[in-house]
Amino acid sequence: MSFMKPFILTISGGPRKDGCSAELLRRFTAGFSARFAHYDAYEKNYAPCTDCRACREFEGCAIGDMDGFFADFEACDGIIIASPVYNMSFPAPMKAIIDRMQRYYSARFFLHKRPPIAKYRPVALLLSAGSKEEDGVLAAQQLKKIFTVTNCELLCQVTLNDTDKNGSISDIETEIAAKAAYYADSAGIITLSSHNS
Repeated sequence: MSFMKPFILTISGGPRKDGCSAELLRRFTAGFSARFAHYDAYEKNYAPCTDCRACREFEGCAIGDMDGFFADFEACDGIIIASPVYNMSFPAPMKAIIDRMQRYYSARFFLHKRPPIAKYRPVALLLSAGSKEEDGVLAAQQLKKIFTVTNCELLCQVTLNDTDKNGSISDIETEIAAKAAYYADSAGIITLSSHNS
């Protein structure tokens, strides 16, 4: 009997491939038995939303550079986003991806497609922040806005603080492992490789 591994979409919002948010993503997904499609916001450098309003007339986006991303976003079984926090929000390339989700708002409220995406997808948010105080609340709120029309749910969040000075991933290894297990169990889509027989 064949078993199809779950399809997980991962999005990196940081500029450095060896940065803290990239390492958070590696640690979080290390034990997952899944198929991954990875999108690097800086590498892709998607165009920003221009409010051209074409998506009010037809389902989709007038700019075609994100067609592959949107196809994976709609087809995946789960989503994991890893990003640094810039000024309480996301870096510009990551914010461009979020803003381009306007097409789903338009599908819902102008084209009356309910829901624009039928498939439910659980989300994990992994953040790295230079300050000790940053809690990622604003970043999470921005994501929850798009989740309302894309059938997603934020299941868990991990925030690594104080990366400008003393913050280290080793300080939160236990939290990362616990949240990863929680995400896998709650999502009901991922098998942790350590649990495989």
